[in-house]
Formats: sequence, structure tokens, C-alpha cells
Amino acid sequence: MKPRFLCAALVLAVAGCADDPVAAVAFDAAPVAAAGATAEQHPSQKVEELVAPIALYPDVLVAQILAAATQPAEVVHAGLWLDEHRGASAAELAQAVDGQPWDAGIKALTLLPDVLAALNRNYAWTMALGEAYAADPAEVLRAVQAVRRKAQAAGELASTPEQRVLAVGGAILIEPASPDLVRVPGGLVSDVSLGDRFAWGWHSWNVDWQHGALMYQDAPHLSALK
Repeated sequence: MKPRFLCAALVLAVAGCADDPVAAVAFDAAPVAAAGATAEQHPSQKVEELVAPIALYPDVLVAQILAAATQPAEVVHAGLWLDEHRGASAAELAQAVDGQPWDAGIKALTLLPDVLAALNRNYAWTMALGEAYAADPAEVLRAVQAVRRKAQAAGELASTPEQRVLAVGGAILIEPASPDLVRVPGGLVSDVSLGDRFAWGWHSWNVDWQHGALMYQDAPHLSALK
């Protein structure tokens, strides 16, 4: 039996908990906000449940997924595009997708096709996640931190040979142990180094936990906001 936090985080990678990732998540404890937050800043239970499937992903992947989720139509187009390019190498995909007029987050996820496919498979959840982020980025990112704190307290989030879990400025950071090999919950490992030849590559992304914003090329990723 999978621990409930791990089960929640696996939904996107392997769809192993339920067809609907939101319905698959249930929490017993009250939301936990970042250090120094007031009671009014606590993320809602609903938002925690919404972000739980991706909360234990590396920070960069969280940023890419949130950016992509704000463009659900492009998620569909990219999925169809990947279907048309079955058999292409990662290098060929990276070169071909660079010319597409999609959001940078969408382009980045074409190098993680299992994650992109899961966004399409759970389309209603993807739309809800994108709408929540566009409406209140800070609350969504506080909710990610709340889920991480609960997982860490339950002994289900710790550093491994594949990833580092760090506490920085009151936030829990998750990053790959290797700068090029990314492991998402479920055991999927992908080489993201090919994307770094392009502006939308892995190392162009991060999360500013303190200010509650996705960062793309060292600036807030404003195209994700309405």
C-alpha cells in the first residue's frame, strides 16, 4: 500500500491512485503555511488537494507544469503533436518543438512526454490547476509548500540518491541530484540536458517561493497570469 502523500504525487506520473487526481487526495491535518505566514495566508484545503499530485515533483517541474496548465488548449495541441512525432529522438523533438508558437512551459514538457500525457489524461484537473494559479499564484505555491511539509513530517519526503530536499528561507526545495537527469515520483528518469540549447530548457525555470511566483529566465513568468 502506497503512503497517501506518495500516492498523491504519483498520480500524474503513473495514474496509479485514481482516474481523478483531485478526488484521490485526502488530508487529515489542517493546512500548514510557510514560516511567518499569518492565518489569512493559509492555503485552502481545496487548493492543497489540487496541487498534491505535483507537490513532490522537483521545483523546476512544478514551475513548468503550472505554466503549462494555464494554457490547456496548448497542452492538447502539444499532445497531438507528440503523437504525430512518435519515434523521434529527444534531440529531434527539442529542435522541432522550438519553432512552435506555444508557451515555454509546454515546450519544456515535450521532453517529459509522460507528464504531458498525464496532463491531457486529467484535462479537467489540468484546467482547474491552471485557473487556480492564474487567479492566485501565491496561494497555489503556499499550498505546494504545505503538502511538502506534511509529507516531510510523515517521513515521506527526504533526500535520496536521485534528489535533494533542502530547507531554504522557510521553504522546502526539491531538486535533482544530477543537473541533467530528472526523476519524478513513480521512478521515471529523463535527460533534460537537450532542452538547454533552447530558451525554454530546464535550467531556465525555477520557483520564487518567497514572493510566490514562477520564474522563467530569471524573471516572473507573466504569460501564465491572466
